[in-house]
Amino acid sequence: MPRRGKSSKLSWNRTLVGTTFTRLPLPSGVPVPMCYCGDPCKVAIYDEEETYKQMYWMCDNYAFDPTPRQIRIVLMTPPPLCDFELWINTEIKEKDKLYLGKLKEWEAEWRELVEKRRQDEAAEKKRVEEAEMRHAAQRREEKEKKLERVRRAKTAMEENPNDLSNGKWSRCTQ
Repeated sequence: MPRRGKSSKLSWNRTLVGTTFTRLPLPSGVPVPMCYCGDPCKVAIYDEEETYKQMYWMCDNYAFDPTPRQIRIVLMTPPPLCDFELWINTEIKEKDKLYLGKLKEWEAEWRELVEKRRQDEAAEKKRVEEAEMRHAAQRREEKEKKLERVRRAKTAMEENPNDLSNGKWSRCTQ
């Protein structure tokens, strides 16, 4: 029984995908070679740009056995036991070339958007800092004006000390 709020069915965002450890179908009409270990090879596909989606034979044995959790979350792929590699096809298909071109375009657009966002954020930060500096300068000017008013009032009181006792304020304090 699933926990409360959890579904026992797979949802659309939990689609199971293949990993390095799932076997790919063997190409038809091609004999399976033996690797340096003496075991039959398995088919693998490259994901790098120069050899995108090209199939090759590789050793089926790994240098160490990963845990089931590592296999499940594709945390790491151990290196093969031997260095056997034999290419099955060496040409990249035209649709894969187009896809790689689109990926490069998308990456360039993404980098451009990130750079534009960084510049916008820098400009906004600069604008906010300038506004804060103007506000601080205005507050400083107001304080200087008030200090000047205080100085004038003090000098006026020192010149006419009787005005304060008569309830008269000098003109400089108004």
